[in-house]
Amino acid sequence: MLKHFFSLSLTGLIALSMTVPSKAASEFSLKGSLAGLPDSTRVALIDVEDPNGKRQVIAETIITGTDFELKGDLKSPRMCELAFQRYSPKREGYVTILSTRVMPEPAEMTFSTELTFDSLCNSRGVDGLVKVTGSKAHDEFCEYFAQVYPAERKESDASYLSAKKYFETNDNKDTMAVYNARKNEAIAELIAAKRRFIAANPSYNISGYLTQKELEKLFAYTADEIDAMVDLVKVCPDTARVAIVNRRKNHAMRYALNRQCPDFEVTHADGKVEQFSSLINPGKYTFIDFWASWCGPCRSAIPHVRELHNKYAGKLDVYSISVDESEKPWRNAMEKEQMEWAQLRLDGEKQMDEGARAFFITTIPRLILLDDKGQVICSTNRPDEVTACLAKHLGE
Repeated sequence: MLKHFFSLSLTGLIALSMTVPSKAASEFSLKGSLAGLPDSTRVALIDVEDPNGKRQVIAETIITGTDFELKGDLKSPRMCELAFQRYSPKREGYVTILSTRVMPEPAEMTFSTELTFDSLCNSRGVDGLVKVTGSKAHDEFCEYFAQVYPAERKESDASYLSAKKYFETNDNKDTMAVYNARKNEAIAELIAAKRRFIAANPSYNISGYLTQKELEKLFAYTADEIDAMVDLVKVCPDTARVAIVNRRKNHAMRYALNRQCPDFEVTHADGKVEQFSSLINPGKYTFIDFWASWCGPCRSAIPHVRELHNKYAGKLDVYSISVDESEKPWRNAMEKEQMEWAQLRLDGEKQMDEGARAFFITTIPRLILLDDKGQVICSTNRPDEVTACLAKHLGE
């Protein structure tokens, strides 16, 4: 009997010992020291992986002195931002003064740097000026940073300069053509650099993260390209990461390039309601401009839409679809802008929901181009991208 009891007790202890580490396995700590940190600095580890832009604080502490320690639960490696923040009475909250990317995992990690807080605040490429040890996933990120940062910096500089010139020149067409071309070149170089890294390191956690970020770019890849991207990183040993990539794949497939235009209901200016699919003419390209009377950039894009309507007359059908909640502002704007192409509206909650889901519209203007088979070949908020796409398919 005693032997039997001992056997049962031992079995119970073994079972207990097997369950305890499951909780411990999700715990992490990040200890660090940064000279010159002002008192009352908030140090926060923020998860930045949410595709909707939600930034979840995983751990935080308010420090006095130079040392800090963050603790919490983390089931698997995540791309995070280690943020050093100060309280702003004006904003009634904390404002990030310094941040760096980190990929923590359930482990004991350390943060260090040879520079002071002020020096880091005045530096570029902070990710390469700090050191985080104890995380294999972060070691892999460091390899990525060393190889791809030059392309990241070039793209950042080109994008900043393009935006600066946009405001300085009031969107001068000729000037912006030059700076947008430089920006597009830098973006292409960055994408190519990322793809080379992923191809060389498909099992890395950072490669899976980079892939899921690419899958957030809707109407950017064909279904075959999406499949190939996902298949490449399936070798990642982090099953949680692979699961995230697969979920993003399912969403991206709904908004793949060369997909047949999804159908939705629209209302004409005369009140007639019909499915948009009935307006697509096989053999002709279709340009859809989602806009609103209150949207400044939408109104600014109208001359570009008019130019394309006139230039490709007979080859291109143009439809402006308003998302104005009220009919009167829409009609007033139509009268003022004198848009001579077809004018439609998403009238009511049902049409709004269907139209927004069709192209995952979260901001306007949204410009959609369909080829002569009714397939989506461009989705953007920039008229120049539509112009370039039409020039490619229909000629100058």
